[in-house]
Amino acid sequence: MSNKIHNKQTNKNNVYDIQGGEKKVMKKSTKKVINVAASAALLAGIAPVAGVLAPTAAHASGSFDVYNVPTLNTDSTPANPTDNQYTQLGRVKVNVDQFTLKGGSQTLTFTLPQGFEFRNDQDFTSLADTATPTVGQNTYQLRGGVGRSGITSVSVAKISNDNKSAQITITGTNNSDDVELFLNLNGIISTGPSSGDVNVSFSASPNSGLPTGNVKVATVVSSGQVALEARDTQSSSDDFGFTLRLTESVAASLKTGNAVKLKLPSGFEWSSRGTATSLYGVLTNEDVNVSFDGDTATISAKSISNTASSFDLPLTFTVQDEDKVKEGDVTATVSGSSSSNVSSLVVGTYGQYGGGVTVASPTTVVAGQDEQKIGNVVVKESVAGSFIAGRTVTLQLPEGARWQSVYDGGENVGNVTTGSIDTANGLVRPTIDYTGTDGRTLKLTFPSQNTSNKAGSITLKDVEVAVQPGFTGDLNATVAGSQGLTGTVKLATAVSGVSLTATNATYNIAIGTDNASIGDLMIKEGAAGALTDDGTGQVQVLLPAGVTFGSTPTVSVTGGDLRIRNVSVDTYNNSGTQGVLTFYVDSESATASTITVSGVNLRIDRTVPQGDIVAKVQGDGAAYTAYHGAGDVADTWKSSYKYAAKAAIATIGTAPAGETDNAVTAIYTIGSTAYTVNGQTRTAEVAPYVENGRTYLPVRYVAEALGVSQANILFDKATSVVTMIKGDRVVQLKLNTNQLTINGSTINMDVKAVTKANRTVLPIAWVGKALDAVIQYDAAAKTVTVNSK
Repeated sequence: MSNKIHNKQTNKNNVYDIQGGEKKVMKKSTKKVINVAASAALLAGIAPVAGVLAPTAAHASGSFDVYNVPTLNTDSTPANPTDNQYTQLGRVKVNVDQFTLKGGSQTLTFTLPQGFEFRNDQDFTSLADTATPTVGQNTYQLRGGVGRSGITSVSVAKISNDNKSAQITITGTNNSDDVELFLNLNGIISTGPSSGDVNVSFSASPNSGLPTGNVKVATVVSSGQVALEARDTQSSSDDFGFTLRLTESVAASLKTGNAVKLKLPSGFEWSSRGTATSLYGVLTNEDVNVSFDGDTATISAKSISNTASSFDLPLTFTVQDEDKVKEGDVTATVSGSSSSNVSSLVVGTYGQYGGGVTVASPTTVVAGQDEQKIGNVVVKESVAGSFIAGRTVTLQLPEGARWQSVYDGGENVGNVTTGSIDTANGLVRPTIDYTGTDGRTLKLTFPSQNTSNKAGSITLKDVEVAVQPGFTGDLNATVAGSQGLTGTVKLATAVSGVSLTATNATYNIAIGTDNASIGDLMIKEGAAGALTDDGTGQVQVLLPAGVTFGSTPTVSVTGGDLRIRNVSVDTYNNSGTQGVLTFYVDSESATASTITVSGVNLRIDRTVPQGDIVAKVQGDGAAYTAYHGAGDVADTWKSSYKYAAKAAIATIGTAPAGETDNAVTAIYTIGSTAYTVNGQTRTAEVAPYVENGRTYLPVRYVAEALGVSQANILFDKATSVVTMIKGDRVVQLKLNTNQLTINGSTINMDVKAVTKANRTVLPIAWVGKALDAVIQYDAAAKTVTVNSK
């Protein structure tokens, strides 16, 4: 059994052996008194100890309670002491149980330990017959006394020629009541005890019915310590004041002479002391000696007492040399002959007029969501009176964020903010406005100047922001305003709401494929609740133009506790060319979740260029702030940041069947519909011709000759647009315009595309540019040779 458990069980039982093998268990009231004494000792900074030790004899009746166990030092009582220089030991209650006194006279002897003795003039008066104990070095009281419990007399006397022992004599019986005897061990002489426990021994005849044992009434330490505390410190640029609280752990901890020294840092000097106020003990203002020597203050006691004391002492100091002082805490060094609990003490804060903005603990916010809490923002003076009435401090968010009040109500919201505002040390709650066309700037205006002698502060607590989709990294505010504060402060770290990945993003698909079965797609939340059921809760996976879903894939939550519903596929805004997978958030996650989209089949239009197929995740369930917000506050988010994530899910890397990239030579003759492709004769419906000095060729037949399949030459009658696809080249012409588009890049030609015999024709120079061919013209033979690269 451990000592800790053993002690706990021992304290719980409180059993004393008595004659006859019987056992006596302490009453609940007695145990309660001991507990109270221990608590009081703890509150006084004294470790609680058991007042009653193990009995020294093989008999016991009744018990002992100790009401206080003072801590003393080893100093002896001085010669010719005053009353307050004698030692006071703990107060003991002797409990004599009912029926234990059998008549006649019984004696209980109590003896002081080594190092203590009674005074020669110790007054051992008769026990008072009273139920209310009083205080005094010669006071011994009896509760349940003479005439009421059968006790006929009680007396106390010092044993002759023995200054360490006294004897209590009780005559009578106590058949009708318990007897409680109080001993106030005041006015004791200390002759230089050893360190450790101070135990008073009680002894009585085995047949007396009186309790015996050792009782702890004090603890002796070799040296005391003073505890120092600087209270009511000030921030200033010139004069400072504070209250020094000094507390002795035991009597005489504060010595005479150079007891405690406080040395200020360079540039400061002590200036004055105030009147010391006694908190307890005997040290008053007249007993406290204070002297100054420039930057050093010395505090000591004029006389030593045997009672631990505590007092408050006002002190002031000033800036003596501004070139030497440093901004920040003014820390005094502690030394001296008295032992102290600290080696240094912060007695003030020095600084020039001004202040700063800080955020101690930036939070994490999720891109695309509103009502995101930022870290508490503290706007603080460097010294009292720095912030002037009418001046302002502004906090401007980056483009990717808005103050929640603005997001909810528009940029003209006045004197309103989410969260709360706390003020400290004399600053009055500021007024709040939002400035700028988009309300990104929060402005604090001070209505009055701080009149406190401490630097004031304003704390914006639990303030919320809305963050655009795609905004990640540090969310910093720019500090400005007429108060003169500048810089940036980090409010939060923004993380992606969701991410999109594909298990086989390099899957190679040919143009024109009707059923490309690619790998799974995964949508992962960057934080719990990133996919929200606010608004409609809609989440969409949007494909690029020309790519659609061949069938509805399986969408399931494979990690976390998110719940979704209503999965469907369609074309975006019914365009017919852009596929979209849609589902809805049914219940937000408490754990960041993963959604797997499996069984994905894609249809690839022949107009899709080679390269990555990039899908996007959008909808107000994934990018809430792009779809909501007050007025024009988040208009740029709605038009430019609608998607929460994007990623390549496959690659267009091969040409359709029947198309070749091999070199081709085609020869055309002016005025003839016959032409040759790699030596083979073919016939066109339109013959090449010359007009205004330019040679025109039919675009369709040149394209076919150079390896563009019939299927990859498209004409949209509604828009009058001709589309040709060769390898990674997509060429588009709009009839009767001079616009030629190659892979999305528009070139303005110097002629227009026209029709002849219902065929589109162009000057041969633009045919070569469009299909990446080399053109050769033989004027004598009237032939045009087109060579593919």
